[in-house]
Amino acid sequence: MSVPRSLFALPLALVAVAAVFSQASAEETREQKRARRCAYYQEIVRVVFENVSRSQMRPGFVAEHDAFIEGGCFAAKAVCPKTPAEFAFADILTMMTVSANMGSTFTPFRCPAGGAE
Repeated sequence: MSVPRSLFALPLALVAVAAVFSQASAEETREQKRARRCAYYQEIVRVVFENVSRSQMRPGFVAEHDAFIEGGCFAAKAVCPKTPAEFAFADILTMMTVSANMGSTFTPFRCPAGGAE
């Protein structure tokens, strides 16, 4: 699967949002920080879905990822990418959360040891 050229512009498209994101108050509670990061993550996801097709992802993968967001960006269950589109989606989101100083562990993307679910 080739990566569309427009994906390389994604980080630039979110620079303005990242600037606002990085100016958060030092007084913010852990819950407020999680809510702010989750809102930012939702915006990143919206932009990524403009470039990576949901139709190339398994319905279960999309549902598990949607549940992560609906749960306030808390992962009750790890979301394990398996298809090339799912790996592209997970890789882009992970890189963008790291670029936003949210860390790679913010995302729900993990797979069980040994590849079994």
